[in-house]
Amino acid sequence: MRLPHFERVDARSIEEACAILAARGAQAVALAGGTDLLVKMKQRKVVPQCVVSLKGIRDLDYIRYDDTHGLQIGALATIQALKNSNTVKRRCSILAQAAAAEASVQIRNIATIGGNIANASPAADAPLALLAAQASVIVAGLDGERTIPLEKFFTAPGRTGLRLGELVKEVRVPPARPRTGAAYIKHALRRTDIAIVSVAAMVRLVGDSCAGVRIGLGSVAPTIMRARKAESLLAGQVVTDDLAEAAARVAAKEASPIDDIRRSATYRTQSIADITKLAILRAVQDARSGGF
Repeated sequence: MRLPHFERVDARSIEEACAILAARGAQAVALAGGTDLLVKMKQRKVVPQCVVSLKGIRDLDYIRYDDTHGLQIGALATIQALKNSNTVKRRCSILAQAAAAEASVQIRNIATIGGNIANASPAADAPLALLAAQASVIVAGLDGERTIPLEKFFTAPGRTGLRLGELVKEVRVPPARPRTGAAYIKHALRRTDIAIVSVAAMVRLVGDSCAGVRIGLGSVAPTIMRARKAESLLAGQVVTDDLAEAAARVAAKEASPIDDIRRSATYRTQSIADITKLAILRAVQDARSGGF
């Protein structure tokens, strides 16, 4: 299918992009990598009159770290850049794992983290890893910037907390504490496919006990989600195979998967239990090895 007719405007700054989006309202959309937006436009799910390209905005593709702010990622950083970044591998290994699991190298070289987040897919890889890592989103608008915890950012499939004229500017991940292990597991028919089920797990150990745990689930609810009851079951405990299995069963009950062309809800429920157990055990093993 061909793209519908539209006017393209090349913004040279975040401020200019926000001003155009605010002025044009529902008629305008922002374009970063375009790997999701252009498909939606071809399918006529989105038919904007104006496309505001962000590609000309300089210095918005940074990946940097400091002990005060943690990992900081500019909205135009590509998924491939996250996969390859030694900084990401050292400071947020779960994000590097998720980036490696996403689509093909051709798509990863175009897709941006800002667009990935703003697309708000419940099957997204990088946003799920960032959810488990307690990331926040810095959004910019005409009234300045504000910070939104990622777990409060997604409101429905394809819907976020962005207001009129706002854009994702940066993703920020707090520094990980010692002996924090991580694991990201994606289940799909083919590696480059959209996830049937995905799980992101981060575990922090003190001695042999689980002092902190975060479990994210993807493709099993209207938005990516935390399995908080499963997390509570593990907190303060020495994680054994049996306990990991029990927590995984609890996680499966927290989810609300649906039937779709990829798999049935019943299949997804069983997959959640299997994959969550494996992710927990891998994260624990990573933490025992020193984590990051």
